[in-house]
Amino acid sequence: MEALIIGKREALNNWVRQFITIIDVEKRLFKLQEGLFGIFKWGDFKPLPKIDYVLVFRSLYAKCEDCSIEDTDANPNAYYQVSLVYNKTRRIIVQETRSKSAAFELAKKTAIALKTKLKDSASNKSQSTWLMT
Repeated sequence: MEALIIGKREALNNWVRQFITIIDVEKRLFKLQEGLFGIFKWGDFKPLPKIDYVLVFRSLYAKCEDCSIEDTDANPNAYYQVSLVYNKTRRIIVQETRSKSAAFELAKKTAIALKTKLKDSASNKSQSTWLMT
């Protein structure tokens, strides 16, 4: 099992600011790391709460007047987000990516490492499904 899980938040990252989530599985810690210019980095490790499940869903990060949520595959502002859900509604965002396969690969790896469930809300917006229970 991998000791560290690292996810990038592509929807927020640019050449000035970078956002990374680091999960230390063995120590049950996580860090939301922010950086500037790839040089300056900050963020502290905190205890990982009891995780209810890992969630994958799609989201739009910019307003698109004539786009529907179903068209997110073709929308350049659509991202897949992998989150850790705890306390029923609270989330720790692990990764944001345009790649569906990368999102599901990291989500599955994370669910296995944390020994928790995996829920897919990205494939069918109106019907979430459990991929791992």
